[in-house]
Amino acid sequence: MKTLDYISANAEVGVGLELRLRTGQYVFFLPGKRHMRDEAINEVFYAGIGGHLEPGEDLLECGKREAQEEIGLSIEYEGSKSTVYIDSNKNIRTIEVDDSIKPLAIFEMIHPDGSPKPGGIYHIVVFKALIDIEPHRFQFEEVSGLILLNKEQMLNGNRRATIQQLLDEGAKVIGSNISMGTVIYPIGTAEALTLIR
Repeated sequence: MKTLDYISANAEVGVGLELRLRTGQYVFFLPGKRHMRDEAINEVFYAGIGGHLEPGEDLLECGKREAQEEIGLSIEYEGSKSTVYIDSNKNIRTIEVDDSIKPLAIFEMIHPDGSPKPGGIYHIVVFKALIDIEPHRFQFEEVSGLILLNKEQMLNGNRRATIQQLLDEGAKVIGSNISMGTVIYPIGTAEALTLIR
């Protein structure tokens, strides 16, 4: 079966990237102006680079386009040895996918309260991808900056930590003016990666 055969025809679908620098750090975005609801908020999410699948676009094209739009870089896909399906109750099962580049996961993300479609399901197809250099150009409506996490921080993303705590543990922030005391938590692709590792 192909990846999209596991998702109903009219479902909301997007691509998320487990994006890694060749030096080993994993790249996640911090929210831009469009996603910030309250200037005084002391908690914000972080998520994987990616976005909605456009009509006529395949999954791999979507991931490449989103990376180019959000961080201005080309990506190189890495196939996954196996693919899991994570349903909205966070149950995980291995699925058989015969695409030329296998995704890491299909994740049923629930749109959070305050979003345009609260409670709705958004299917994120997560692919592994590589970049050669640190991003330095962002689409500021979407991305205020990036946080680069080591593998252990990525896998333990379900804990809520301040940006300063993560920096002290070896993370790096690029381009964001979010306060170092702000607590960050994973959503979307970033959340999926904490569940499947």
